[in-house]
Order: sequence, then C-alpha cells, then structure tokens
Amino acid sequence: MSYFPINEEEISLIKFIAKYQYLNVKDAKYFFNSSRYYRNRIKTLIDKKFLRKIKWTLVLGKSGIQYLQLLNLEYNKLNKNKQYKERLLNLSNIAAFYHNCNTVSFIPSFAIKDRAVFTTTGRRFIGLLNINGFEYLTYQILKEHDNKYIASVAYDIQKEMQYSNFIILVNDINRIDLNDFVFGKNKILVIEDNEMNREKLKYLHSIRWNELMAEYYEGVHLSEHYFCEYSNNKDTYINTFCFIDTEKIIRFKYFMKENSANIAHIICTTELEKELRKALPNANYCVVKLEKYIDKERKYYVY
Repeated sequence: MSYFPINEEEISLIKFIAKYQYLNVKDAKYFFNSSRYYRNRIKTLIDKKFLRKIKWTLVLGKSGIQYLQLLNLEYNKLNKNKQYKERLLNLSNIAAFYHNCNTVSFIPSFAIKDRAVFTTTGRRFIGLLNINGFEYLTYQILKEHDNKYIASVAYDIQKEMQYSNFIILVNDINRIDLNDFVFGKNKILVIEDNEMNREKLKYLHSIRWNELMAEYYEGVHLSEHYFCEYSNNKDTYINTFCFIDTEKIIRFKYFMKENSANIAHIICTTELEKELRKALPNANYCVVKLEKYIDKERKYYVY
C-alpha cells in the first residue's frame, strides 16, 4: 500500500489547503462522497503528517509539503497573523462549499490574475463567484463588521469599473439599507449568508423561466425594456427575483412612479416577498416555488 495519498478526494484536499492555508475541519466534508467516513480519512492524513490539526483547523503537515514539492506543485506558506487567518478561513469556507459544484466556481481575492487592478489598498471584495459563466465580484459582511465597514463596502462597489455584477453575502440582511447600494450597476445581489442561500446560488442561472412564464402569464415574452425582464408591451411588465437585487428594484420603482402599479408584476419566493414588499409595496406579486423549475445537480453519497 502506497504511503502517499492516491485517492483523488484526499489529493484534492491537500492541494486545496496548499492554496488556502487553513480549512475548518467541518468544511472538509465537501471533499468526500462519504459523509460517514470522511473524518476517518482526515485522521489518516493527519497520522501520516500530510495534514496538521491546529485546534479546529487543518493546515499542511510536513509530509504534505514534501509531497507537493515532489510533484513540483506550489503551496502558500502558513501565515499566522490572526486577522489574516480569519480572512483565509472565511475564503476557504466559501471555496470548499462550491468545491465539487459544476455551476459555481470561486476565485479568492489573492488569486485574481489582474493584480495591478485589484491590489489597491482598502479593497473589500473577497473574490469572484463565477456562476454559469457570469462573474460576480463578491463581498462578505460578517457579524463583527460595523456600519463603517458596511459603508466601505458600498464605496468599494461604487468605484468599481471593471465588473458590473456584485454579490454581497451578509450575516443579517436587516443590517443593510438597500438604498445605500444603488449605483447604476447591472446587478447587486444582497444575500443573507446561510447554507440554503449558498445552495440556491448554484442555480441562479439555471431556472426555466420561460416554462414558468407560460404557466402563470399569457402572451408575455422577453422584454426589450431596461426596467423589466418580461412583458406583453401592453399591460403586464414582469421582474423575477431569486435574491434581493437593489439595482433591479430601483429600476422597477422608477417605472412604477411613472405608470400604474397595476401593470407591474413580481415573481419571487415566499422568503423574498416580505422584503420586496417593503421596497415595492404596490406591485402585483406572484409567489412561486422556484425548485419546480430547476434541474438540480445530483450528489451520490456512500454510507
């Protein structure tokens, strides 16, 4: 039996930690098909010194570093700065969640290629989420971040010139004044950061909207108007919401100011309706279960 790891899952985990330096032990589950035995697999890698466990985090061990050097693979030396360690753990948490996902990939801020553009002091983005080929510059607002930090995120998005789509992952959406995040961009998605919403992000661009429209509306089609997505160019103008999109809200709000609210329609989930009604109280709401119109990835686990 080979001393070196030969299992693709274990090799992938070692390479991942070589890149991110730190990984929470509980996030290692995303690398293994066996939800029951993955902890045993981790223990074996620790016993063989491919990984080390520091409290509740995994880092490269001596054998892991030698293994990477043997394969001529790069690795990042362990940064022990407490603040930077916490940032790396947040990044690895997101990257691990989407590690085996076919629709979403995550590029951390430190790995974005055009470093000349993105190393400006004070930038707040944490990386890029690529969802079915659509890139979103991504930010994270945690419990410990104060209002000053939230304002700095808004400023960072406002001055961004290269990207027009943004995702803000926030621990509590009620902390965000949506009006503070409107800058004439294409999309600014404000998303409460939890496992359910991270899962939904996988299918952001995989919803069969045409099928849904055919079930709920007659004679509508993709709209040529900037303020809505579907219409019949007569008395029905429709926007869809998977998440809160501050730019889409403001575009529709301006349209409704100049037109009868009776012709404005919103399709959303039950979870979003309450929040959207705060911003667009007079629109007509069609509340649906979007899961019905999504072909989800199937994961098979060995028990």
